[in-house]
Amino acid sequence: MKAGTVLLAGGGRTTEAMVQTFVAAAGGSDAPFAILAYTQSDPKAGGQRSQDYFRELGGRGAQAYSTLDPNELKAALANVQGVWIPGGDQNRFTKTFPESSGVWQAIADVYRRGGVVGGTSAGASLMGGWMPTGAETDKEGLQMGAYPIALGLGALPKAIVDQHFLKRNRLIRLLASILQSPDLTGIGVDEDAWATYQGGVLKAGVGQVIVVRAQSKPRHHEGLLACGDIRMHALAPGDTLRLKLT
Repeated sequence: MKAGTVLLAGGGRTTEAMVQTFVAAAGGSDAPFAILAYTQSDPKAGGQRSQDYFRELGGRGAQAYSTLDPNELKAALANVQGVWIPGGDQNRFTKTFPESSGVWQAIADVYRRGGVVGGTSAGASLMGGWMPTGAETDKEGLQMGAYPIALGLGALPKAIVDQHFLKRNRLIRLLASILQSPDLTGIGVDEDAWATYQGGVLKAGVGQVIVVRAQSKPRHHEGLLACGDIRMHALAPGDTLRLKLT
């Protein structure tokens, strides 16, 4: 069985090259793949827009779903070779389908059986084992609880993915996340950038991708987060990095 692929897009433009990479990883133009726009306030309309766009660019197998029945959705996902989640609000997706629905597992299973899963902006953040929620707090900087995180769908269970990364100055948010959860690798995908993860290798496609890991055990002092050794990689298009994210 071929290794599955995760495509992480940082938001902004969903380009033709990005779509073609996703479609190829799914198995070609006629390969069936699902579009799940539950990140948006109107999943039916949002899904239809993405479906039309993917089909226009050669992904004839694109099919948008808007059912709220988890069993119906899981049955559909058992027969696709890809799952694409557009931008919006990642929290909206997990509220619509909580972990107990089984939908998270069904999406991860597409990747584990050699298909492709991914998304842009909120859709990318959903791919990690944990995700930033965007919730505001009365704290800032590298403090415990300054940037709340929540469980993601878990295609990449050892990662937390942030989006619009450099454009919106989210490095501190990602650093705080990995210092509170040091088993996670932080991946920041900039706006208009995207990357793929396949066979244990993260590869930058377009734009910049930042990877952050705690190399020594983080600690905290009166709520302030600290770490003696933090490793950061800045990937340009075509750069690769071997990572254990599953």
